[in-house]
Amino acid sequence: MPRPVRIAICQFASEPPRPDDRHAQETNVHRNLARTASFVADAAKQRADVIVFPEYWLTNIMADHLHLATEEEEFVEDLQQLAKKYGVDIVAGTIVEKSAGDNDKLFNTSRYVSKTGEVLGTYRKKNLWHPEKDYLTRCVREHTTFDTPKYRAGLLACWDLAWPEAFRPLLLDKVDIVFIPTCWVADDVGPIGEKWDPKAEGERAYLDSLVITRAYETECCIVFVNCGGPRSQGYMGRSAVAMPFLGCVAKLPEPDEQLVVVEIDLDILPDAEATYKIREDKMRQLRWAQSEENDHYRD
Repeated sequence: MPRPVRIAICQFASEPPRPDDRHAQETNVHRNLARTASFVADAAKQRADVIVFPEYWLTNIMADHLHLATEEEEFVEDLQQLAKKYGVDIVAGTIVEKSAGDNDKLFNTSRYVSKTGEVLGTYRKKNLWHPEKDYLTRCVREHTTFDTPKYRAGLLACWDLAWPEAFRPLLLDKVDIVFIPTCWVADDVGPIGEKWDPKAEGERAYLDSLVITRAYETECCIVFVNCGGPRSQGYMGRSAVAMPFLGCVAKLPEPDEQLVVVEIDLDILPDAEATYKIREDKMRQLRWAQSEENDHYRD
Protein backbone atom coordinates (compact mmCIF):
# COMPACT_ATOMS: atom_id res chain seq x y z
CA MET A 1 0.00 0.00 0.00
CA PRO A 2 1.53 3.37 -0.98
CA ARG A 3 2.95 5.58 1.77
CA PRO A 4 3.30 8.96 0.03
CA VAL A 5 5.15 11.83 1.67
CA ARG A 6 5.52 15.28 0.13
CA ILE A 7 8.81 16.94 1.09
CA ALA A 8 9.61 20.61 0.44
CA ILE A 9 13.33 21.19 -0.06
CA CYS A 10 14.15 24.83 0.68
CA GLN A 11 17.62 25.74 -0.57
CA PHE A 12 17.50 28.92 1.48
CA ALA A 13 20.01 31.71 0.81
CA SER A 14 20.60 33.09 4.27
CA GLU A 15 21.20 36.82 4.51
CA PRO A 16 24.60 37.29 6.18
CA PRO A 17 25.09 39.54 9.21
CA ARG A 18 25.58 43.26 8.63
CA PRO A 19 28.16 45.33 10.52
CA ASP A 20 25.39 47.19 12.37
CA ASP A 21 23.44 44.05 13.34
CA ARG A 22 25.16 43.76 16.71
CA HIS A 23 23.27 46.75 18.10
CA ALA A 24 20.26 46.85 15.75
CA GLN A 25 16.77 45.96 16.91
CA GLU A 26 16.27 43.90 13.75
CA THR A 27 19.19 41.63 12.79
CA ASN A 28 19.74 39.31 9.85
CA VAL A 29 18.25 36.57 12.05
CA HIS A 30 14.91 38.38 12.18
CA ARG A 31 15.01 39.14 8.47
CA ASN A 32 15.73 35.50 7.66
CA LEU A 33 12.95 34.39 9.98
CA ALA A 34 10.48 36.61 8.11
CA ARG A 35 11.57 35.08 4.81
CA THR A 36 11.22 31.63 6.35
CA ALA A 37 7.52 32.26 6.88
CA SER A 38 6.98 32.94 3.17
CA PHE A 39 8.62 29.65 2.24
CA VAL A 40 6.51 27.73 4.76
CA ALA A 41 3.40 29.33 3.27
CA ASP A 42 4.53 28.34 -0.23
CA ALA A 43 5.17 24.76 0.89
CA ALA A 44 1.68 24.61 2.38
CA LYS A 45 0.15 25.78 -0.92
CA GLN A 46 1.93 22.87 -2.62
CA ARG A 47 0.52 20.40 -0.06
CA ALA A 48 3.88 19.56 1.47
CA ASP A 49 3.91 17.39 4.57
CA VAL A 50 7.25 18.79 5.72
CA ILE A 51 9.61 21.61 4.74
CA VAL A 52 13.36 21.32 5.32
CA PHE A 53 15.73 24.28 5.76
CA PRO A 54 19.55 24.17 5.58
CA GLU A 55 22.17 24.43 8.28
CA TYR A 56 22.73 27.97 9.68
CA TRP A 57 19.70 29.18 7.73
CA LEU A 58 18.79 31.88 10.27
CA THR A 59 22.26 33.25 10.93
CA ASN A 60 24.50 32.27 8.01
CA ILE A 61 28.05 31.15 8.89
CA MET A 62 28.81 32.26 12.44
CA ALA A 63 32.54 31.90 12.93
CA ASP A 64 33.03 35.69 13.05
CA HIS A 65 29.60 36.48 14.50
CA LEU A 66 29.25 34.42 17.66
CA HIS A 67 27.24 37.25 19.21
CA LEU A 68 24.36 35.93 17.08
CA ALA A 69 24.23 32.69 19.07
CA THR A 70 20.78 32.45 20.61
CA GLU A 71 19.60 31.36 23.99
CA GLU A 72 18.48 27.75 24.05
CA GLU A 73 15.11 27.32 22.29
CA GLU A 74 14.84 31.08 21.65
CA PHE A 75 13.19 30.73 18.24
CA VAL A 76 11.29 27.51 18.86
CA GLU A 77 8.03 29.30 19.61
CA ASP A 78 8.22 31.21 16.31
CA LEU A 79 8.66 27.94 14.44
CA GLN A 80 5.85 26.28 16.36
CA GLN A 81 3.50 29.10 15.42
CA LEU A 82 4.51 28.85 11.76
CA ALA A 83 3.99 25.09 11.71
CA LYS A 84 0.53 25.39 13.26
CA LYS A 85 -0.52 28.34 11.12
CA TYR A 86 0.29 26.61 7.84
CA GLY A 87 -0.20 22.97 8.83
CA VAL A 88 3.28 21.88 7.76
CA ASP A 89 6.00 20.06 9.69
CA ILE A 90 9.28 22.02 9.80
CA VAL A 91 12.84 20.71 9.92
CA ALA A 92 14.42 23.82 11.37
CA GLY A 93 17.83 23.64 9.73
CA THR A 94 20.31 24.30 12.51
CA ILE A 95 20.57 27.13 15.02
CA VAL A 96 23.66 27.81 17.13
CA GLU A 97 22.49 27.92 20.74
CA LYS A 98 23.98 28.57 24.14
CA SER A 99 23.20 25.66 26.40
CA ALA A 100 22.22 26.91 29.84
CA GLY A 101 22.95 23.54 31.39
CA ASP A 102 26.44 23.33 29.89
CA ASN A 103 28.05 26.61 30.98
CA ASP A 104 26.79 28.42 27.87
CA LYS A 105 28.66 26.11 25.51
CA LEU A 106 27.60 26.54 21.89
CA PHE A 107 25.85 23.67 20.13
CA ASN A 108 24.66 23.49 16.53
CA THR A 109 21.07 22.33 17.02
CA SER A 110 18.41 21.06 14.64
CA ARG A 111 14.76 20.49 15.52
CA TYR A 112 11.76 18.82 13.97
CA VAL A 113 8.56 20.74 14.70
CA SER A 114 5.26 19.06 13.82
CA LYS A 115 2.29 20.85 12.28
CA THR A 116 0.62 20.69 15.71
CA GLY A 117 3.50 22.72 17.15
CA GLU A 118 5.10 19.85 19.03
CA VAL A 119 8.89 19.46 18.96
CA LEU A 120 9.20 15.79 18.02
CA GLY A 121 12.97 15.62 17.63
CA THR A 122 16.08 17.57 18.62
CA TYR A 123 19.62 16.90 17.43
CA ARG A 124 22.93 18.56 18.26
CA LYS A 125 25.63 18.16 15.64
CA LYS A 126 28.15 15.49 16.50
CA ASN A 127 30.71 15.48 13.67
CA LEU A 128 31.93 19.08 13.47
CA TRP A 129 33.69 20.43 10.41
CA HIS A 130 37.26 21.35 11.35
CA PRO A 131 36.88 25.15 11.76
CA GLU A 132 33.69 24.63 13.80
CA LYS A 133 35.70 22.87 16.48
CA ASP A 134 37.14 26.25 17.50
CA TYR A 135 33.80 27.53 18.80
CA LEU A 136 31.20 24.73 18.81
CA THR A 137 30.87 21.79 21.20
CA ARG A 138 30.25 18.37 19.69
CA CYS A 139 27.33 16.41 21.06
CA VAL A 140 28.26 13.10 22.66
CA ARG A 141 24.76 11.64 22.91
CA GLU A 142 23.75 8.69 20.76
CA HIS A 143 21.84 9.49 17.60
CA THR A 144 18.15 8.68 18.00
CA THR A 145 15.01 8.47 15.89
CA PHE A 146 11.55 9.84 16.58
CA ASP A 147 8.11 9.06 15.22
CA THR A 148 5.83 11.34 13.23
CA PRO A 149 2.31 10.33 12.16
CA LYS A 150 3.64 9.24 8.75
CA TYR A 151 7.18 7.97 9.30
CA ARG A 152 10.08 7.39 11.67
CA ALA A 153 12.68 10.13 11.25
CA GLY A 154 16.22 11.02 12.19
CA LEU A 155 18.20 14.27 12.12
CA LEU A 156 21.86 14.74 11.20
CA ALA A 157 23.80 17.75 9.92
CA CYS A 158 26.31 18.48 7.18
CA TRP A 159 29.64 16.74 7.91
CA ASP A 160 27.77 13.86 9.56
CA LEU A 161 27.04 12.82 5.97
CA ALA A 162 30.67 11.74 5.55
CA TRP A 163 30.51 9.35 8.49
CA PRO A 164 28.73 5.98 8.04
CA GLU A 165 28.89 5.56 11.82
CA ALA A 166 26.52 8.51 12.24
CA PHE A 167 23.81 6.60 10.38
CA ARG A 168 24.17 3.19 12.02
CA PRO A 169 22.09 3.89 15.15
CA LEU A 170 19.36 5.24 12.87
CA LEU A 171 19.60 2.16 10.65
CA LEU A 172 19.25 -0.14 13.65
CA ASP A 173 16.25 1.86 14.86
CA LYS A 174 14.49 1.33 11.50
CA VAL A 175 14.49 4.95 10.38
CA ASP A 176 12.38 5.83 7.32
CA ILE A 177 13.73 9.31 6.53
CA VAL A 178 16.96 11.02 7.59
CA PHE A 179 16.91 14.80 7.22
CA ILE A 180 20.34 16.42 6.79
CA PRO A 181 20.43 20.25 6.90
CA THR A 182 23.76 21.36 5.47
CA CYS A 183 26.00 24.33 4.78
CA TRP A 184 28.59 22.81 2.44
CA VAL A 185 30.41 25.22 0.13
CA ALA A 186 33.18 24.77 -2.41
CA ASP A 187 35.90 26.59 -0.48
CA ASP A 188 35.50 24.30 2.55
CA VAL A 189 38.35 22.26 1.04
CA GLY A 190 40.73 25.22 1.43
CA PRO A 191 43.71 26.12 -0.77
CA ILE A 192 45.02 22.55 -0.95
CA GLY A 193 41.73 21.16 -2.21
CA GLU A 194 41.28 24.07 -4.61
CA LYS A 195 44.70 23.34 -6.11
CA TRP A 196 43.51 19.88 -7.18
CA ASP A 197 39.84 20.68 -7.79
CA PRO A 198 39.64 24.36 -8.80
CA LYS A 199 36.10 24.12 -10.19
CA ALA A 200 34.80 22.00 -7.29
CA GLU A 201 33.65 19.32 -9.74
CA GLY A 202 35.07 16.58 -7.55
CA GLU A 203 33.45 18.08 -4.46
CA ARG A 204 30.05 18.12 -6.17
CA ALA A 205 30.50 14.48 -7.20
CA TYR A 206 31.49 13.66 -3.60
CA LEU A 207 28.26 15.17 -2.27
CA ASP A 208 26.11 13.42 -4.87
CA SER A 209 27.67 10.04 -4.19
CA LEU A 210 27.42 10.37 -0.40
CA VAL A 211 23.69 11.12 -0.51
CA ILE A 212 22.93 8.09 -2.67
CA THR A 213 25.27 5.77 -0.77
CA ARG A 214 23.75 6.66 2.61
CA ALA A 215 20.25 5.96 1.25
CA TYR A 216 21.24 2.46 0.18
CA GLU A 217 23.30 1.51 3.21
CA THR A 218 20.75 2.92 5.69
CA GLU A 219 17.80 1.44 3.74
CA CYS A 220 15.93 4.72 4.01
CA CYS A 221 15.15 8.02 2.30
CA ILE A 222 17.88 10.66 2.61
CA VAL A 223 16.82 14.31 2.42
CA PHE A 224 19.92 16.47 1.99
CA VAL A 225 19.27 20.23 1.98
CA ASN A 226 22.22 22.51 1.32
CA CYS A 227 22.40 26.29 1.62
CA GLY A 228 21.75 28.48 -1.40
CA GLY A 229 23.72 31.47 -2.60
CA PRO A 230 25.83 32.87 -5.45
CA ARG A 231 28.12 30.41 -7.23
CA SER A 232 30.74 33.21 -7.26
CA GLN A 233 30.87 32.94 -3.45
CA GLY A 234 31.42 29.18 -3.47
CA TYR A 235 27.85 27.98 -3.03
CA MET A 236 27.21 24.63 -4.71
CA GLY A 237 23.58 23.72 -4.07
CA ARG A 238 23.17 19.96 -4.80
CA SER A 239 20.25 19.58 -2.39
CA ALA A 240 18.81 16.14 -3.10
CA VAL A 241 16.47 13.34 -2.13
CA ALA A 242 17.67 9.76 -2.56
CA MET A 243 16.02 6.36 -2.12
CA PRO A 244 17.26 2.77 -2.28
CA PHE A 245 16.62 1.13 -5.68
CA LEU A 246 15.91 4.56 -7.22
CA GLY A 247 19.07 6.50 -6.41
CA CYS A 248 18.59 10.27 -6.66
CA VAL A 249 14.89 11.08 -7.15
CA ALA A 250 15.31 14.87 -6.97
CA LYS A 251 18.26 17.24 -7.13
CA LEU A 252 18.81 20.99 -7.19
CA PRO A 253 22.06 21.13 -9.21
CA GLU A 254 22.37 24.92 -9.13
CA PRO A 255 23.10 26.95 -5.98
CA ASP A 256 20.40 29.59 -6.36
CA GLU A 257 17.70 29.90 -3.71
CA GLN A 258 14.68 27.76 -4.56
CA LEU A 259 11.94 25.60 -3.12
CA VAL A 260 10.97 22.29 -4.71
CA VAL A 261 8.35 19.82 -3.47
CA VAL A 262 9.14 16.14 -4.01
CA GLU A 263 6.72 13.27 -3.47
CA ILE A 264 8.20 9.95 -2.38
CA ASP A 265 6.64 6.58 -1.57
CA LEU A 266 8.00 4.97 1.60
CA ASP A 267 6.44 1.66 0.57
CA ILE A 268 9.72 1.01 -1.23
CA LEU A 269 11.67 0.68 2.03
CA PRO A 270 10.51 -2.81 3.15
CA ASP A 271 11.47 -4.14 -0.29
CA ALA A 272 14.90 -2.53 0.00
CA GLU A 273 15.36 -4.03 3.45
CA ALA A 274 14.32 -7.47 2.20
CA THR A 275 16.72 -7.21 -0.75
CA TYR A 276 19.89 -5.71 0.74
CA LYS A 277 19.44 -7.02 4.32
CA ILE A 278 21.94 -4.49 5.68
CA ARG A 279 20.03 -3.93 8.91
CA GLU A 280 19.54 -7.68 9.30
CA ASP A 281 23.25 -8.38 8.84
CA LYS A 282 24.23 -5.58 11.21
CA MET A 283 21.90 -6.92 13.90
CA ARG A 284 23.43 -10.37 13.42
CA GLN A 285 26.93 -8.92 13.83
CA LEU A 286 25.90 -7.20 17.05
CA ARG A 287 24.42 -10.43 18.42
CA TRP A 288 27.63 -12.27 17.60
CA ALA A 289 29.72 -9.58 19.28
CA GLN A 290 27.50 -9.68 22.37
CA SER A 291 27.70 -13.47 22.47
CA GLU A 292 31.51 -13.40 22.25
CA GLU A 293 31.64 -10.80 25.01
CA ASN A 294 29.41 -12.93 27.24
CA ASP A 295 31.58 -15.98 26.56
CA HIS A 296 34.66 -13.96 27.52
CA TYR A 297 33.17 -13.03 30.91
CA ARG A 298 32.03 -16.62 31.54
CA ASP A 299 35.57 -17.86 30.90
